[in-house]
Amino acid sequence: MAISTEAGILAMLKTYYAKEGLVNLLYRNDPLLKKIKKERVEGKQQNFSALYSRGGAVSANFLTAKRLATESAKAKEFQVVPGQIFSGCVFNAKELAASKTQKGAYINVASAKFFANAESFRKTLAVALYGTGHGELYTTGAAVSVVSGDFTETFPRSAIMGIDVGSELEYKATADATTVLATVVVKKIDGTTVTLTGTAAVTVPLGSVCCLSGCTGGSGEPLLPIGLAGWIPETVAANDNFFGVNRSEARDRLAGSLVDDSSDNTATHYGTIQKGILALRRMGSLADMIVINDEDYLTLQKEVENKTYFQKVGGTGKTGKTGLGYEGFGISVSTNWLDNVIDSPYCPKGTAYILDSGAVELWTYTNADKIADGIVDNEAGKPDVQADGEVANRPYQLLVDDLFSVTPGTDTADGAAALVTLNFFGSFAVTNPSVCGVLKFYNA
Repeated sequence: MAISTEAGILAMLKTYYAKEGLVNLLYRNDPLLKKIKKERVEGKQQNFSALYSRGGAVSANFLTAKRLATESAKAKEFQVVPGQIFSGCVFNAKELAASKTQKGAYINVASAKFFANAESFRKTLAVALYGTGHGELYTTGAAVSVVSGDFTETFPRSAIMGIDVGSELEYKATADATTVLATVVVKKIDGTTVTLTGTAAVTVPLGSVCCLSGCTGGSGEPLLPIGLAGWIPETVAANDNFFGVNRSEARDRLAGSLVDDSSDNTATHYGTIQKGILALRRMGSLADMIVINDEDYLTLQKEVENKTYFQKVGGTGKTGKTGLGYEGFGISVSTNWLDNVIDSPYCPKGTAYILDSGAVELWTYTNADKIADGIVDNEAGKPDVQADGEVANRPYQLLVDDLFSVTPGTDTADGAAALVTLNFFGSFAVTNPSVCGVLKFYNA
């Protein structure tokens, strides 16, 4: 109800601003992305060699061993090339002048735009972390009827994390396809119901892949950094060519282990995880970290609760308190003990990765400090809306602080404009695929 209905009285009253700055309503960022080791690199590519076979030159018969001696140690050399991400914003002189202090604005316009810039970068890099470098968000479970205008589509929650209002998406037959079946723009997000705007009527077949636009090159090459789905894939083709290596010759060693329980309706999440730890234990893995979708994490919690007896403590009757849920899990197979269970909403539901933390890195040509958002590891919370507004006052130059580029934008009626781009060049690397694995859960 209004303080008064009289215009004269209302003209005497001011507006009280109860909170300084802008409130952050965006989704949380990926916790695994913040934890993995970052290393600065240079050069046209980053190569490393991996021993994948000891050969078969051994026998109780010396002549047999001698004959087989040519089949000794074998190695493969991975030739890793970088991916890239660009996230940009434009501001003009009038916006800067109008928002110099909090007398005129909740926050400096440049600072707010830089923050949004960095959030777009973090969330897109998180999409890349679980993808193959093509910006894939999900595979359609039914045909999609795209229209010239607005229509709705239900997205998985992990796909929702990687998009926002204004995102441009592509439907393609496969993630690496160069032919786009339909291009749409996100207009509205309501839970998992997404309103999209199409430009032409077309039916996208079942099994097509929805990707962020502009993430596949003209020859079908991935432009984003290649993530876990590329390094530790579910399937390896006979003609596989991954950074110059055909991994089909020794899948578990060159492309990590696979435990696929997706078709087993008797499988439990914790049972699938134990199978994965056992498979990696055979490979000598520390298996000290697992990343799992947050909905699968809740399923795992319910499975543990069903196997656990709770005793009520801390009081009785109306004053009693019972603790439900778990802050974390510990899963053991012999002497392998895994208690670093990371729940990430960016990890696709039904898929998890068991990792040896020493084998997963982010190699970057540019400054990667914007990956950190101020929230420690997997703790709850999200960053405040603030950024380095000083970049706005820099002269036109490339790689300010080895991260931003400030270049002339399109001049407007309100004054000269500048384009500020966050540049990222780098790649994810699993330097020892044999000690990492992918899990496929059964999801009813």
